[in-house]
Amino acid sequence: MRFVLDTHAALWAQVDAKRLSAKVRAALAGLPPADLAVSDVSLTEAARLLFDGRLTPVNGAPGAWLERFALCYTVLPVAPRIAWAAASFAWSHRDPCDRHIVATALVQGLPLVTIDPVMTAFAPTVGVTVVW
Repeated sequence: MRFVLDTHAALWAQVDAKRLSAKVRAALAGLPPADLAVSDVSLTEAARLLFDGRLTPVNGAPGAWLERFALCYTVLPVAPRIAWAAASFAWSHRDPCDRHIVATALVQGLPLVTIDPVMTAFAPTVGVTVVW
């Protein structure tokens, strides 16, 4: 694996790549799913966006779209080290999904692809490189 993608970056890579920075588009170009990871919580976030109507599935029902989306990435499940890191961060940001995604990048030793300013400010403090 080469990168952990935040939920928005993974979604944009599949449905609206021009929203990614030129640097990210170049870095991700041609990489297979084995090189692109998402935290399992990103599937939950994507499902919530589909359910709420904030994300419109392309070619099919939302559940089927979510299945195809997941095939574009290596989905990394929560592991005890990830859960512990996410819970123990000295970070006032309480969003469990963001904490989980940063912890996944930390434990995997991979750069995090995100534009999120809160995550971008925090991730380097725990040794996670942010790419955008």
